[in-house]
Amino acid sequence: MSQDKPSFNWKITGQAGHGVMLASMLMAKMAKRHGMQAFNYLEYPSLIKGGHQTGQVCADFTCASCQRKKLDVIVIYTQESFAVHKQEITDDTIIIYNSDFEELSEEIKNIYQGRIQQMPLASWAKEITGTTLAANTVSLGVSALAIGLDPDICKQVIGDAFDSQEIIDKNLAAFDRGYLEASKVIDSKFSITPQEDKNILLNGNEALGLGALSGGLQFYSAYPMTPSTGLLHFLNEHKHKLPIVVKQVEDEIGAIHEAIGASVAGARAMTGSSGGGFALMVEALAFAGGAEIPLVILEGQRTGPATGAPTWTAQSDLSFVLTAGHGIFPKVVLTPGTVEEHFQLAQKAMYLAEKYQLPIVILSDKYILESHQTMPAPDMVFINERQSMVDKSELSADESYLRYLDTESGISKRSIPGQEFGLQLTNSYEHDQWGFATEDAQTIEKSVNKRARKMSLILQELPQPKLIGSDQAEITLVGWGSTINVLRETVKALDKKVNAIHLACMHPFPVESFKQLTSTSQKLIMVEGNVDGQGEAWIKQQTGIGMDDRIRRFDGRPFYAEDLVESLTNLEKNSANSEKKNLMGRLSFTGK
Repeated sequence: MSQDKPSFNWKITGQAGHGVMLASMLMAKMAKRHGMQAFNYLEYPSLIKGGHQTGQVCADFTCASCQRKKLDVIVIYTQESFAVHKQEITDDTIIIYNSDFEELSEEIKNIYQGRIQQMPLASWAKEITGTTLAANTVSLGVSALAIGLDPDICKQVIGDAFDSQEIIDKNLAAFDRGYLEASKVIDSKFSITPQEDKNILLNGNEALGLGALSGGLQFYSAYPMTPSTGLLHFLNEHKHKLPIVVKQVEDEIGAIHEAIGASVAGARAMTGSSGGGFALMVEALAFAGGAEIPLVILEGQRTGPATGAPTWTAQSDLSFVLTAGHGIFPKVVLTPGTVEEHFQLAQKAMYLAEKYQLPIVILSDKYILESHQTMPAPDMVFINERQSMVDKSELSADESYLRYLDTESGISKRSIPGQEFGLQLTNSYEHDQWGFATEDAQTIEKSVNKRARKMSLILQELPQPKLIGSDQAEITLVGWGSTINVLRETVKALDKKVNAIHLACMHPFPVESFKQLTSTSQKLIMVEGNVDGQGEAWIKQQTGIGMDDRIRRFDGRPFYAEDLVESLTNLEKNSANSEKKNLMGRLSFTGK
């Protein structure tokens, strides 16, 4: 038994309906309660029941930023998991198989040479609780013993997970049975000594919701679409405790128009969808931009085109979002990476959208929106002052108020419909300073310039590129959005040889900051989850800086640090050869 090992890597696999996602979530909470940082990554098919589903928890006392490959413990419900995860199972992996599901084949028995612990998890659950539904809780008891977790802390987590005392008691008994049976045949792999628990555990959707609420969110409308549906569920769950209206509407067109209407009425408003739903919002997005209506939009990327692979991840909507909307109007595209950054940038987006009166798109993806990650607990009280709203003392009976006053900053103060002496006209036409439709050439030019002036100001308040690792590294990895999680792990693995630049804002692009960070880089390598290098092309367009090489993945799965390390190792071996290479299946690398 390894004493006080600072990390473990655990996975559970089964079919939809086996309670895999709940078990994985509880394991992540158990790790967090031990004072560890945790990352919980989920994979599932777009099926109600059946298919192949996994939950994976990586936990560490120093840093747990993403999922890893080599497993310490794996719980398996179906034989197909042995083939799917054979590259993750090592000679040291503890394998727990639910023998109630089906008899293991002789081939699998021969491959793993008696290393599999066959346990009737469902039968034990039924003996204790009267139902097989608690088999996943039994597996947590077995896993807790195998890892070396404190059983009392684990049972606290289970107790907090359910409302009914009867259900709590049954699940605690199921956990105890699993722990007891495991103690007879398994030696604990580690000894995890609990430390102070200072973090909270959220997924990206929950962090976005919490951040938006802390930024004064008052209205959210959406039509369910994976992976943004989690935000709708989170806000709806808490709407009765907070001054917020949450609407599930008939489609994405209705969702964005309701949010626009709420914003015009004076509420801080937001909507959200995935790429297919956002496509339906694009006309209204341009309306919000032209009419200078504050609005925040979540665009949660998934594998496309069309319906694509609904429950798998991608970073393939960047080019679409950057250019979304007809005509020219100011907008911001934020690309948060970590769960904590989703909280921070959602909060900031609510403030900036209102101050600068423009749409802000938060471009995220399935990987981080549905993965759980620990983060420091934020402040519990936030005071939000209204931005760019006209005060009644500034309004007079002579009706001199101009909703679209042509100011030096481009920001004109906004009234609320019905506000005395604050008469305004908001429509989709180009307009003069009062808001009346116009086709006059000089007025159109002034209106376009007025809106454009906001962009240079807002750039000063947007997140700048972050350098991860040593500033003297030989290789600089460049990524945007959720890639920061695996880039951190890669930098950690390769120490001072590699650093990384994370871009949390892609439009307006932070040109000068990026140029400064890359000025001493010997080799730039772009890492992104699409086939055509959308981020790389945008950086080149905005800065003139080209990448020396690139690593791309576009099969619906996230990057793994082990794969990036392998790609970089192969790159080094072949640095003198510019021949295009395919280094590992659908994770592709191309030379300059």
